Amino acid sequence: METITIYIGGTAHRIPYEAPRTLSAFLEPYGFPMPCGGAHTCGKCKVAAYGALSPLSEAEKRLLTADEQLSNVRLACCAQALGGCTVHARAPENARIETACLSAQRSDASPFGTDGYALAVDIGTTTVAAYLVNLTHAQPMETASALNAQAPYGADVIARIARCAECGIRPLQEAILTQLDGLFTALLKRRGLDARVVRGVVLTGNTTMLHLVAGLDPAGIAAAPYTPQSLFGVMESARSLFAALPPDVPVYFAPCAGAYIGGDLICALLAAAPQENELLMDVGTNGELALITGTGILCCSTAAGPAFEGAGLSHGMVAADGAITDVSIAGDGVVVCTVAGGGAARGLCGTGAISALAALLDCKAVDETGLLDEQYHESFPLMDGVALTQADIRQLQLAKAAVAAGVDSMLQAAGLAPSDLHALLLAGGFGSRIDVRSAAGIGLIPPACAPRARACGNAAGAGACLIASSQSALDDAERLAKRAQVLDLTESAFFSDRFIEQMLFPLF
Repeated sequence: METITIYIGGTAHRIPYEAPRTLSAFLEPYGFPMPCGGAHTCGKCKVAAYGALSPLSEAEKRLLTADEQLSNVRLACCAQALGGCTVHARAPENARIETACLSAQRSDASPFGTDGYALAVDIGTTTVAAYLVNLTHAQPMETASALNAQAPYGADVIARIARCAECGIRPLQEAILTQLDGLFTALLKRRGLDARVVRGVVLTGNTTMLHLVAGLDPAGIAAAPYTPQSLFGVMESARSLFAALPPDVPVYFAPCAGAYIGGDLICALLAAAPQENELLMDVGTNGELALITGTGILCCSTAAGPAFEGAGLSHGMVAADGAITDVSIAGDGVVVCTVAGGGAARGLCGTGAISALAALLDCKAVDETGLLDEQYHESFPLMDGVALTQADIRQLQLAKAAVAAGVDSMLQAAGLAPSDLHALLLAGGFGSRIDVRSAAGIGLIPPACAPRARACGNAAGAGACLIASSQSALDDAERLAKRAQVLDLTESAFFSDRFIEQMLFPLF
């Protein structure tokens, strides 16, 4: 029996094991992120490792710099522990989330009763946000958040579905259920409450996330004809889900409209309440869009990928302390960065990356094709060793093209031009923090819509809180899901053409 010592979050963990074993297997229980799900493609699972380890793999030689290879940096998904060794890994950051504000109050009672508390959760692919709702006052009282504990299984839903095929659904389900139990316990403890005051739970998220919480196989979501096992809108019990709650507590799964139009978009529609000719954008790892037309609700989803959440970037991180959130470049070339929480920069979050890219386009350091000026040798320095690389620009380019082509497809299907939109509602943590001018500057949103764009916070979380506090809100959510018309972009020639055109950045 060998022993490995893992240092993560300032704590040492000494673990006996049978060799050989991949380092990522030791780190998974601590929520160590693996954006590509262990496919050896992203190079983001860097750790410092010493001792009896396997030689550098071909993937490590490709993805690690020469200096890193000489400094005992390894990729956790590649390196194997062969005997006594030590690993130093950075603990996952806690993302900042927007408070769920219920601007539209309902006068009727909660589906869970008129007293006590409910728990509402927005299970994002990257970030999980939980809320404690006072049913008497129909308002969120406490909020807790964390990076999704399924991060070791991949940064996006396709990677996690692929991991389910490899290791089964149970590990991913246990990861998120354990995390939710911890968030529930923390929320109740802050108010000095016992779990017996909980009258119900509302869970929302994209269709894949809800499948994984429920323990349903999501394989049908990833392959044509993209048929999920459930579109939810169902009431279960905590008995087989949450050990931290009394077993008879009802658990409501928000309704979905399709494989890629999840309960999160339905809840966002419920909370933001867009009117005719208003477009709601909830852009994160998945880009979900909803347009209110004269005849109904048109929805679509685009595969934005993890770049907007920071996960796909060379120095990427979530929007936590130490993340660069805003970048400007003065006329003399001086780079000015804003860092969340102040102090030294540790990385670049999605909104900061968009701000940086917009600044580079503005000063002509990046051309319309996305090519970084050769003087920067494929890496533009920002501050404290954090940079935006050519590879990062390509990731952002692909993500923005997918979302922008989705917007174009929605408008084309509805017979509208961007100037016809009365409002552009930006939902979710990313959408709420993004600088609208930067988003328009890189072509993520139509420039004509920028003056009418406004943030609406974590609308998915707010919608879940609204359902928890009002039976009529629950009924409206189910009606919204049934009314939603899903625009399938997978075989759309218009979307394909616009995607190629949107790969170019606008020049002003």
